[in-house]
Amino acid sequence: MPSVAISSDIEVKASSCHLEDYSSPSEGNYLFCYKIEITNKGDKIVQLRTRYWLIIDSTSEKAEVSGPGVVGKKPWLAPGETYTYLSFSNLKTNFGTMEGRYGFVDEDENSFDVEIPRFFLSTNLEEFPKNRFNKGQVVKHVDEDYFGVVVDFDMYFLSNSDLDTDKFDAGLEKRPWYYVIVSDTDLMLYVPESHLAEEEEQKELNHPLVEVFFDFKDGKYVRKPNPNE
Repeated sequence: MPSVAISSDIEVKASSCHLEDYSSPSEGNYLFCYKIEITNKGDKIVQLRTRYWLIIDSTSEKAEVSGPGVVGKKPWLAPGETYTYLSFSNLKTNFGTMEGRYGFVDEDENSFDVEIPRFFLSTNLEEFPKNRFNKGQVVKHVDEDYFGVVVDFDMYFLSNSDLDTDKFDAGLEKRPWYYVIVSDTDLMLYVPESHLAEEEEQKELNHPLVEVFFDFKDGKYVRKPNPNE
């Protein structure tokens, strides 16, 4: 269940899920995705200007983060409007909490703070859907005659700035998309999750980049470490 708080006529809902594919428990690295929904329940136009986070892991280690806006934006919200965004947090342990506040101004330039309710980050807590396919998994397109292997995934359609989305349903936004290298070609495609299915037969991939991205161990493709992750 999402955590919810209402203050200064602004409702904030927070929920999270664990990204196993991007976590390395043996190295003390757990990555979580969290979703924030902010709704203006007042009668004035408001703008989110700043954020402050307090993050605590299960060893009671604390981290404080503050800065302008959220995910590079300072959204305006009209009365009744909701702004939703997703972001990520790393912990050294498999459990922790996040809480904080947003700094807002209204249309009259009056400043006020809004509570971000405490919510949990846990490896056994999945409060919204996460990726269905993992890196190294062999998949096929549900309509077109090709198969390939997942190189990486984009949890919530964050890489859409250069993509012609007219041919896609608006419902595909904010859902996982995948980078797939396609066998018997030199292509890497960016494909929405609903267009893919699991390839039950573990086929061998023929692609010039397969050895760049993967080791083949015990009949499976294992993603090589990415130094940028």
